[in-house]
Amino acid sequence: MHNIDNFSKSHKKRTPASLAILLIAFPVFAHPGSEKNGVGTRSMGLANAYVAIANDPWAAFYNPAGLAHVSSIQASAFCSPAQFGMDELRTMSIGATLPLSILTGSIAIDQFGYDLYRETSVALAFGASANEWISLGLTTHFTRLAIRGYGTTSQMVFDVGGIATVFDGVSMGWCWKNFTRTSVGAQSGQIPQILSMGACYEITEDSRLVVELEKELHYPIVRKFGYEQRLLAFLSVRLGISDNPDKFSCGLGLSAAGFEFSYAGYSHPQLGWTHQVEISVSLSQKPEAE
Repeated sequence: MHNIDNFSKSHKKRTPASLAILLIAFPVFAHPGSEKNGVGTRSMGLANAYVAIANDPWAAFYNPAGLAHVSSIQASAFCSPAQFGMDELRTMSIGATLPLSILTGSIAIDQFGYDLYRETSVALAFGASANEWISLGLTTHFTRLAIRGYGTTSQMVFDVGGIATVFDGVSMGWCWKNFTRTSVGAQSGQIPQILSMGACYEITEDSRLVVELEKELHYPIVRKFGYEQRLLAFLSVRLGISDNPDKFSCGLGLSAAGFEFSYAGYSHPQLGWTHQVEISVSLSQKPEAE
């Protein structure tokens, strides 16, 4: 196994095509997990303005504190088959939650790329209520990067987050990604530190508005807005917009008997549309704390 620092030692032996793959793909690795345009159709339909909600298995990527509000065992499978129409930019993810008496745990496995370039991430997250208004959470990401002909490298990244109910129907959330400042090899800054802060306003039982600000060092603030509306007992629709770059997103969810099929799509101004699908199941209720 090669360390990422050894990749450049053999660059003169590689073909121009291989170098192009490395130069294009490596910046993607600088945004592990959720930063590859997101995981989960609900969050993506809301333009990833999810830090104040995050109550499904994908909370491991957005805000682990949201797991404290998960009341059932859940399992989800997510697929983005061809990001921007390119099969090489494929994401496949599975995740599950396990509510316990005092906390909720989550595991999510995410794979991105293809034979020449592949990222595999395993995220373990835990969320618990500090009191009736505040919840806190922690995520550990173990990520492995493999580039054919260059070797592999792996590291652990930690995220921490919180959600607070500030008024009836209004909650605020925050997440600090890579708060331990983990880097790839000896070069710092390749895995960014990202701070997200957002709010969710439940207008009615069937509708909610979400806003979020995301800041990565050396990059402009990203503003995100999302709206979710349940039209029928089994049908929900979602809309979202964000900037830097400007993106529009939409999605819908169909649910019945504990199962849900959902879709999300988003439009990049230069690269066009990307489509995602997800299947989820909710199995049982969270046990009461003694």
